[in-house]
Amino acid sequence: MITNNISKQKLSGKKIGVYFGTFAPLHVGHQQQIYKCASLNEGVLLVVSGADNDRGSKVGLHLEKRFRYLREAFNDEECVKVAQLDETDLPAFPNGWDEWSARLFETIRENTREEGLEVTFYVGEEDYVTELTKRFPVADGNSYAVEIADRADIQISATEIRENPLRHWNYINRVFRRHFSKVVTLMGSASTGKSTLTRRLARSINAPFSEEYARTYEEQYNIDDAELKMDDYARMITGQYDANSREINSSANQGIVFLDTDAIVTRVYAKLYLSEADFLALEPLFQKTIADERIDLVLVIPPITEYIDDGFRNMEWESSRVEFHEELMRQLTEFGLMNRVVVLNDAGDISRDHSGYLSRYHHAIDAVKTYTGVKIDRLKK
Repeated sequence: MITNNISKQKLSGKKIGVYFGTFAPLHVGHQQQIYKCASLNEGVLLVVSGADNDRGSKVGLHLEKRFRYLREAFNDEECVKVAQLDETDLPAFPNGWDEWSARLFETIRENTREEGLEVTFYVGEEDYVTELTKRFPVADGNSYAVEIADRADIQISATEIRENPLRHWNYINRVFRRHFSKVVTLMGSASTGKSTLTRRLARSINAPFSEEYARTYEEQYNIDDAELKMDDYARMITGQYDANSREINSSANQGIVFLDTDAIVTRVYAKLYLSEADFLALEPLFQKTIADERIDLVLVIPPITEYIDDGFRNMEWESSRVEFHEELMRQLTEFGLMNRVVVLNDAGDISRDHSGYLSRYHHAIDAVKTYTGVKIDRLKK
């Protein structure tokens, strides 16, 4: 059962293990040390430390994000309490031991409820043994010890993971994987074959994929494109974002996910088919959602396929497909994404692939390799 272990509960018990690091990211080597710490003590204080522009921040894993990820990762471990130690205002290493140690011991006091604690620090470097021992408080009624961690058994480092996450994917904690996942999003106007291509690309490498939420929404409420109002668009924005997030966070994610549309596509529809007042009312939600999205590759299919009446599509929109595509490309430029855009405008071989589906599929596979480093095996012809 998942318990509420956010930050309100202080650690119980007198025997406390303290394990600290940057955790950028948390990996199986860390986890083994944490579980050892939990097995040998009544409680574990897990301290994530860091500063502005530290090694985690350089890959987008800022201290606050690491702190939240760690709390999520250990939310079902009642004996593990996560705290953060901000080093931004402290002297840079190797200076600042006095200030840093004082802040660490204060963090222990803030997160434990007993007196007369038996505190053991589990550290990875000899320097910490020497420097911490020098600074043990002498009058707080607690006893302190430092134990050096053995890293020989699990030889993986956060540096190696940051340099090549996909190679070391199985070492990354599941909560942190979302940060390193490659994200491929397919965009285009209606009836371009993007949903089919999304499925085929994902299944070609057994990767998770999202489906277009607008279709799910319209089927659930039995409405069609022409009936969509501002409130419907708002639900579709958040619905698509949640659908995409589920796949990124899925345990099936082995380093890459494929997403069928995103908030930009919905924004294009809103721009073209809602009133200006309704579009402007939705703009803050669009801007926030798009800012939260992370995309490594955008595959755009232009309107080069037959427009099919599937019972939901507004057939009057067929004539505006080119306008939609032009607006989509304009918005991709607006949000600074054109350096990640590949347009799949392959017409195909008239004699064999007259609709161009195979050509676009192969083009997409090649683009995935170029932009994400993930190889999908395909036929040469």
